[in-house]
Amino acid sequence: MAQISPRLARTYFAEISAGSALPLDPEDLVHMVRLRQHGHVVIGDVAIRCYKNKAKWTYDERDIRRAAQALADFRLDLNDVIEVHLPSYHRHDERELEEQGRPDWREEIASWMYWHARHKHQEQRRYEDWDDSWKCIGANGLPGDLNWEEFTAAYSGRRQNIANTRPLELMTCSGGSLLLPRAYIELLDRWEQVTENLDARARTCSRCRAQGPRGGAWRTPSPLGYVTLCPPCSGATFQRYTGHLSGVLYKSARTRSTRADGYLCRLCTDARAAVWDHCHDHGHVRGPLCGSCNTYEGKSTAHSFLQDQEGAALHLLECRGCLERRTLPARYHAALARMHVEATERHMIRTRRCSHVPWIEHVELTRGMYRFKLSCWWHKRTWTKDVTVAETAALMEKFVDQALAAEQTSAVVPAPRRPTSDTTVQA
Repeated sequence: MAQISPRLARTYFAEISAGSALPLDPEDLVHMVRLRQHGHVVIGDVAIRCYKNKAKWTYDERDIRRAAQALADFRLDLNDVIEVHLPSYHRHDERELEEQGRPDWREEIASWMYWHARHKHQEQRRYEDWDDSWKCIGANGLPGDLNWEEFTAAYSGRRQNIANTRPLELMTCSGGSLLLPRAYIELLDRWEQVTENLDARARTCSRCRAQGPRGGAWRTPSPLGYVTLCPPCSGATFQRYTGHLSGVLYKSARTRSTRADGYLCRLCTDARAAVWDHCHDHGHVRGPLCGSCNTYEGKSTAHSFLQDQEGAALHLLECRGCLERRTLPARYHAALARMHVEATERHMIRTRRCSHVPWIEHVELTRGMYRFKLSCWWHKRTWTKDVTVAETAALMEKFVDQALAAEQTSAVVPAPRRPTSDTTVQA
């Protein structure tokens, strides 16, 4: 098997499929956005497997050439078209959990249109005049009072991609009907089935064959790629971290000699760990994390990690330096101030407070205070709010004390180990 890099795969694919009748967009060959979910890139109705070799992801050159040639040979009659009926509007969070991740190209195209119809509706009216008329399909075949010309103009140049193809380049609107070539619709229907089959196989535990949730929640990294293990099987395969490296420096010999991938992730407790997470402010080990949780802690916004990740504060306090000082790493200080502002700050509407959480457009540290620029999208208001460093320190101390108190009263949340004098190993 001749293994090639993602960028070289994209080059080969683009060269071979250059004459295709389909508007192809093979950027996913580089980005591999469904890598964790099912380990393939699906272009049209062709699934291309991703391989892991020496910690790098590659493709089999033969797979790339076969897929590119199949799409280069695809026949498309632009005069043989079928009407596309948009599904009715419903909120994403109102769908059944099992349906939320199911591939549905009609639903995807409709979501683009509903979003733009709502944006247009709200831009042209005062807040008091907003209603749900934008959710209804109008006489022109699009939601609300949206028209085809402004919709396509708004999305011109954007990467509106389904099955690594660009459907809006083939879609037309005539007499209130949305039309796509028959062969392309059949291709997208096959894409749905191919993707659904890949997802179903990837969701199946490799040991007990139990069927897991969508989105790759049971997928765990290994030297050869991702494998699927349910929580019970993961628990039986990998050991739970008991805090034996608490207080140890990340760069110490003891950390280097202990593999993180022998443990379960300390945060999600479902997946195999991949790395030792550590505090960048003080240098101490916090615990083993899987690649997903480690990325989330390091690259997500600090306030989203604290608010959305269960056990986030206690995990951060596994660092001896943070625990002794009753604080969190520096990047979380502005996050605590932001959470306070979001919970307490509201502008006035005549004699009452606005009920909406303000949107924080910008924050800067200036003259010993965090200055937040806020706006209310509903009422077109902007203002600033200052939180001093001293106030932030008080908020931080209160937040840490509450987290530690909750730890002591809960039998579910794992307790951070207290530092002891004999656990430090010098780098």
